[in-house]
Amino acid sequence: MDTTPAPTSPIVVVAQWRKGYARLPVPYTHAVELAGGDVRVAGTFDLPPGSDEPEGDVTLGIDPMDASVLDGAAGLLRPGGGDIDPEWYGGERHPRTHNVSHRRDRFELTLLEEALHRDMPVLAICHGMQLLNVHLGGTLEQHLADDPDRLDHDRDRPRAEPVHDVTVEHATVLSEAIGTHTPVNSHHHQGLGRVAEELRQIAWAEDGVLEAVSVPEHSWVLGVQWHPEAMADTDERQKAIFERFLDAAAAYDRGQMARAHARTA
Repeated sequence: MDTTPAPTSPIVVVAQWRKGYARLPVPYTHAVELAGGDVRVAGTFDLPPGSDEPEGDVTLGIDPMDASVLDGAAGLLRPGGGDIDPEWYGGERHPRTHNVSHRRDRFELTLLEEALHRDMPVLAICHGMQLLNVHLGGTLEQHLADDPDRLDHDRDRPRAEPVHDVTVEHATVLSEAIGTHTPVNSHHHQGLGRVAEELRQIAWAEDGVLEAVSVPEHSWVLGVQWHPEAMADTDERQKAIFERFLDAAAAYDRGQMARAHARTA
């Protein structure tokens, strides 16, 4: 039984985007709370007109260059949803690239840059993993299905159903959570192209598609291409990803408190 205390400070979970409005990232916040953490939702868009007032710690309409929502937080979770504007990595737009929001990308890049600067734990899922690669200088493969030898990675939505296996490199932040071989779900039509030099490639699907990365220069940064939040209720290994994330957030929290105490001593 894991007895590591959860962080006392919240995890910032970025709100998703749909048709110009914010979408509350409910499956992601649920997975964090299931693992024992508190959540602060942050988004650069507002909810659609007529929406109910959101419950909990939710801040929307944030300027995309403002990273202050990370103040007092213990970690950053960046969710899936939509494609990344190819302009960010100097690519031409593929006909199948869709649901692009330059503003959302700008906001997430702002938060990511600041989180990495603070050495704050980061969990980047699907779109989040792809943007992590782009931020560090990598590119994307905009439509995996252009290669007929690939698996069907683009299911209609994130489901609590495994569709292929991943092989995980031993002795990594991911293998500590799920082991070296596990089934996962899948809902993405893009993947990493040129992988940024700062990233460590740590997991692959059977067809060779890169499924997870870490950033060894930082204390705890993990990107996964599948959707563990959709399986956390039914698969202890997927839940463990969030538990290990919270372990890292708790360590960051303790470090922040120690530094604050040293400044006032």
